[in-house]
Amino acid sequence: MRRASVDQVKHLIVIGSGKGGVGKSTVSINLAIALARQGYAVGLLDGDTYGPSVPLMLGIRRRDESHGWQGTLPLASRQKLLPEQMLQPLLRYGIKVMSVGFFVGEEQAVAPMPDVQGMLIRQLLFTVNWGQLDYLIIDLPPGNGEPQATLVRELELAGAILVTTPQDVARLDTARALAMFRDSGVRVLGLVNNMSGFTCPHCGEIVEIFPSGREAGAPLDDLPVLCTIPLHPPTAASGDNGRPAVVSLAASSPARAFHALATQVSALLDASPGSGAQQEEPPEDDVQ
Repeated sequence: MRRASVDQVKHLIVIGSGKGGVGKSTVSINLAIALARQGYAVGLLDGDTYGPSVPLMLGIRRRDESHGWQGTLPLASRQKLLPEQMLQPLLRYGIKVMSVGFFVGEEQAVAPMPDVQGMLIRQLLFTVNWGQLDYLIIDLPPGNGEPQATLVRELELAGAILVTTPQDVARLDTARALAMFRDSGVRVLGLVNNMSGFTCPHCGEIVEIFPSGREAGAPLDDLPVLCTIPLHPPTAASGDNGRPAVVSLAASSPARAFHALATQVSALLDASPGSGAQQEEPPEDDVQ
């Protein structure tokens, strides 16, 4: 089957891991912003329908619940839409963003049937007027089911980035994700080691908070490590506050790691900078 590409998008990238809680959304958001600050036009799609976290981490809040037609997600037609018929992404920190979380209250449940998730995210991807982009990043949910199965089967992907933490349980689940991408013929660009060691602010000693394993997930050892991100409490707090590390903690070691990751990704995909990062709109308190 011929795989679909997104109009005017040069490189479509997915960021995933078989394990939840390893920092996929943190990596996706900070990588997207770092690429934008290096001169690329970048979009970010939150691929999680059950627990979309990208809006909160970018300071986009919708506290009221949707009702009736306002809660209807765009699952509609297969026909090509005109730009004025398409959804407009929100602009934050120089990147264009779309999420299921924009359609519902942040404490409202969204529970599509598992076999519908892939269709939902695929349709959302093609219903958004992204404009011309160098990179469009999809932040995948945990697991290796849907929407991953639909996306890797039906989309022309430039590559996948895997995120893991040091523990064997995380590496094992990430190795399963690696097998899924390889079986689907998707190029895996490399591995991001997240939460890897904590530097004591008093003595400078590096403390391994999580047990480091190598027995599980051995196939990951063959992947190039794109970057290693230390465990850094202010980075976690910056996500909760809606101001990602590359924005609010620009001099920190995680921010430097995210910029190094952006440089690695652009070098691997041999992209050329676009016309420059998009200008940021004034932050909004709520999504209307």
